[in-house]
Amino acid sequence: MIRHWIVLTIFLMIALPSALCASWIKDKVYMQTEEVGKVEFSHYTHMTIKSVGRNCQACHNHVFHVVAKKNQDHTMSDMEDGKSCGFCHNGKKAFGVDGDCATCHAGEVAIQTQNVGSVNFSHTVHTDMFGCGECHPDLFKAASDGKHTTMKTMQDGESCGACHDGDTAFGVTEDCTTCHAGDIVYIDEDAGNITFPHGAHTEMYGCDDCHSDLFKPQRGANEVGMDAMEEGESCGACHDGSTAFNVAEDCESCHDM
Repeated sequence: MIRHWIVLTIFLMIALPSALCASWIKDKVYMQTEEVGKVEFSHYTHMTIKSVGRNCQACHNHVFHVVAKKNQDHTMSDMEDGKSCGFCHNGKKAFGVDGDCATCHAGEVAIQTQNVGSVNFSHTVHTDMFGCGECHPDLFKAASDGKHTTMKTMQDGESCGACHDGDTAFGVTEDCTTCHAGDIVYIDEDAGNITFPHGAHTEMYGCDDCHSDLFKPQRGANEVGMDAMEEGESCGACHDGSTAFNVAEDCESCHDM
């Protein structure tokens, strides 16, 4: 009987710390970098690897300090020299940091533009078809301060337009909603936030039904008052009580109340 309890106690001493560690640890960690935005790290993915398992000490605090602010910033060159992720991702223990970019950098990228707000770019969709070197660094510098472009320059073959030419992939002027279908939030000092859901409208209409006669796709170019909309301008062209609800009838649909 005593032997039974000794064995049980030893088992708990071994298993309990690992179970507790797994229960409270946060899976996804996002590291913000200066040049390439957020990089996703999954604790659980690494804890399922046989060589790591639930041995937190394999990384902490030797490679990564558990207190995030105590970790130094490292570049790709640093990691290629064995620092940070490169301690394991050296092409031997695990894939090299210079060999599988999409695993860490394949998330969605929200590109902020001056005129049309946020434009969504899906790394995942593109890395399913192309290698990283086909776009980086010739077409796109992997940096947050990379060269910004316009629709006109893309139509001339720069940036996204190098492939989105209507031949290799849909033309940049053909399928606007793929990149620009997100909600737009207008900030009004008097009326609060006003949300325009692109998605709800593009399910019923084409881009050219509104652009550019009713709305010029340029930030700050479409400011109108409620009186003007009630007279048929801007949103009021459709929200007239006939085609769609009247702008004066359903305030809560657009205004955060």
